[in-house]
Amino acid sequence: MRILLDVDGSPYSDMAVETLKALQLPAETEITVMTVVPEHSFLGGLTLHMLRSKTASGDQSHHVQEQRATELVRQPLETLREGGIKAKSLVRWGKPAEQVIKQASEMSADLVAIGAKGIGDPPRFPLGSVAQKVMKYADASVLLVREGVSRMRRVLLATDGSRYSDAVADFLLRLPLPLECQVIVVTALQSYTAALVRTPTLDFETNRKLLAELREAEEQAAGTLTAKIRKRFGARGYDTESLILRGDPAEEIIVASRTVNPDLIAVGAKGLTGIESFLLGSVAQRVARFSSFCVLIGREPKRELGRRTGSTKPG
Repeated sequence: MRILLDVDGSPYSDMAVETLKALQLPAETEITVMTVVPEHSFLGGLTLHMLRSKTASGDQSHHVQEQRATELVRQPLETLREGGIKAKSLVRWGKPAEQVIKQASEMSADLVAIGAKGIGDPPRFPLGSVAQKVMKYADASVLLVREGVSRMRRVLLATDGSRYSDAVADFLLRLPLPLECQVIVVTALQSYTAALVRTPTLDFETNRKLLAELREAEEQAAGTLTAKIRKRFGARGYDTESLILRGDPAEEIIVASRTVNPDLIAVGAKGLTGIESFLLGSVAQRVARFSSFCVLIGREPKRELGRRTGSTKPG
């Protein structure tokens, strides 16, 4: 498995390192610890470094920043290696989100791990600007870390039967999670609400029986769906539980998480109602933005985890 860990010196970066260590990563896992020195590009591709490099003081400033960046990745690199994880470092210059997304693509990353907020994000913002862009545009699964997890005890896995929710379940099974971890499978039903909102001309008194049948059928489908996912995890020895909620999926997942208190919420990048051209579904976006817990956004892998399809040469 290939993991790209983005660090910026914020407490959230330290939490991301701790959380990765809490996962039982496959033996062949390789983690690239990356930091990006922010650098804005102006019209014509000009950067301040290009102009400063013409002077001795400008060249010295660049060297100092390079050294600071190298030092920034040193501690997480050593921490991961001490835990027996193969890791290497990489320093890039440019726009942080853009460089993280680019590197994830170049190395065919299976997972991008990033703090939910960066060192320059206002405390009142629930999700930082770089994390928002990465979760939306990266073509790998993304782990948004809000708190350090030293032990993975409970995962709230959202499913709606879509291939994206299947992908996040596959990802968790391939990690794999620690066997002592409990997996709580949750799905949200919204047939009655949808019928009320989207069909205002419906005569509910006349169609009360029809709506009751719809509700019963949907509940049966939800039971079958959660049982299928629980069976997969149960076969691996995990303790499982299911929750069938009713209402807006994102809202219900967030509310349920406050009771469950999971170490991780896992959701698919899109759901059954997601528009294929959209990069990220509304449920995933809202859960990622407003949840108080770490969130894993699962995307379909472009290759089988652990299989090598190319190489990169970060310094």
